[in-house]
Amino acid sequence: MTGERHHKANAGALDQCAGGSLPLSTTGNQGLDALADAIAERVFQRLTAAQERNRGRLLDVSAAAEYIGRTPTALRHLIAKKTIPCVRRDGRVQLDRQDLDRWVELSKTGG
Repeated sequence: MTGERHHKANAGALDQCAGGSLPLSTTGNQGLDALADAIAERVFQRLTAAQERNRGRLLDVSAAAEYIGRTPTALRHLIAKKTIPCVRRDGRVQLDRQDLDRWVELSKTGG
């Protein structure tokens, strides 16, 4: 397949995915296809659960670190220095999106 035809075929597949209908492929092996489907479903459930956990205003340390582009260790250091406030609830540390946004804004330098 030439590069242009390959690109058009991929664009068509992406259009189908964006429309909500994924193109299905098969290996010809029912057991392998069933295993692939089970793995895909499990990955989807985990991703959906992670999105649900972090949808609210408060984020756990890992999600907050990703949100501001830092490692969880670096974020814990900022929390310990009281550079970023946190909410301690039920033995867990959570961070408010608004506090993270404020920290980002205050960290900007002119330039």
